[in-house]
Amino acid sequence: MRFLRRINEAWRTEMNHADRFRVWLAWGFVFGAVSHIGWVVAHGDVWYYGPAPSWAPWFWYGICLVDVIVFWMLLTRPRVGLITSVMTMVTALIVNWTQFPTFQFAFNYVLIGLTLFGVIVFATTPWLWRASRWRLGRA
Repeated sequence: MRFLRRINEAWRTEMNHADRFRVWLAWGFVFGAVSHIGWVVAHGDVWYYGPAPSWAPWFWYGICLVDVIVFWMLLTRPRVGLITSVMTMVTALIVNWTQFPTFQFAFNYVLIGLTLFGVIVFATTPWLWRASRWRLGRA
């Protein structure tokens, strides 16, 4: 867990506002991975019968792995991380809005939260691309 100590030190001494925001964004993808694991645990994998498509659990297993990769890329390779974060959010939003029966609830907080996070990713990527320079692992 040295990387946590390194982030904490850099937060106080090296990072600008864009760097700090990128770290928060990265942790958002960790939250996503945990949420996806929770979805599979709550709804099952091999015993899953809907209402989402039968491939949904495997999509969520895959997106869990991708979320962790995006987290690490945002910290260690900022521009690669920004590109992968946008691609991940585009994919997740398309799948969630078109494949899952998300409108069966009057207030779907999961879809609303995912959409808001996607908007944050899309809206801040140009700023982070220009202004965020700190990288984990760089002395």
